[in-house]
Amino acid sequence: MKLLGVGSPLVDYPLAVSETLLSELVPGGKGCTRNITAEDKNRIISRIPGEILRFPGGSAANTMRIFSALGGVSSLFGKAGNDEEAEFFGNELIKSGVDDSLLIKDREKSTGFCLSLITPDAERTMLSDLAASREISSAEIENIDFTRFDWLLLEGYLSCEKWIPHLLKKAEDAGCKIALDLNNFELVSRELENFMQLTANGIDLLLGNEEEVAALFPGKTSAELPAMLRLHYPISVLKKGADGALIVTADQEYDIPAQAVTAVKDTTGAGDFFAGGFFFGMSRNYPLPVCGRIGALCAAAVIEENGTLLSDKKINFLKQYIDKEVMP
Repeated sequence: MKLLGVGSPLVDYPLAVSETLLSELVPGGKGCTRNITAEDKNRIISRIPGEILRFPGGSAANTMRIFSALGGVSSLFGKAGNDEEAEFFGNELIKSGVDDSLLIKDREKSTGFCLSLITPDAERTMLSDLAASREISSAEIENIDFTRFDWLLLEGYLSCEKWIPHLLKKAEDAGCKIALDLNNFELVSRELENFMQLTANGIDLLLGNEEEVAALFPGKTSAELPAMLRLHYPISVLKKGADGALIVTADQEYDIPAQAVTAVKDTTGAGDFFAGGFFFGMSRNYPLPVCGRIGALCAAAVIEENGTLLSDKKINFLKQYIDKEVMP
């Protein structure tokens, strides 16, 4: 199975902050996702004590990286700037085994970024600018050979861009199955009509956490969400954080327990890594509950780290654990 990720190439900055500093930097906005400018980024970083770390980010890119690191075959389609951060991002993509031939560099726009302000309770406040990643042209979509891929995973952050319907139509005409990761409940709530229109046109796999799925079906209780998912999508993954996940199909539900962790350092990328593990299981034709267990294992691995880069040692541990303990 070959997987194409469509998403924003971003550089992530995980920044540990106190509750007091967070309230100064983002008044009343703990846990939110907001757009900021490059000037805001520099101002905020200047207030952070200690070493500033950075990691390759972007939801679809995170998913492709762990999928390929485990042994999957993937590419990322997206646009970065023509700058040092794009070079850093591309190098890390290649190190993970992801094909970067569809990564475009824009000479006018900068590479996008995301500041993840992390309080002592491990909650994240996300401040970002998608920058170059939104500027995709029809000609750039025409350059993609969609027949190379079995699945396309679209990240929710880009799903309302004007070029997305054309891209999905080309992919579907080439026989690609379409997966959508909702990514952000605030965006789903704000752009509900667009999301409903998008998901009404042949989504084969939907991924989202409880807040995101609840935003997609306003007025429905948590208990009613699985029935709504079953009604609309062939396969759905309802991610529930520390409570694991629920996989929903037309006639089955599978409860997936969360994998135990030693300590939660940073929840950045947990949902993305779950998706990558899930797709890896699918690429090996494992039953859906096994795919879910691999997803939970990958999510647990990344939240034990600061940022979204896993060491070779940890990747090898994941591979061995999957082979010995998870594989049917």
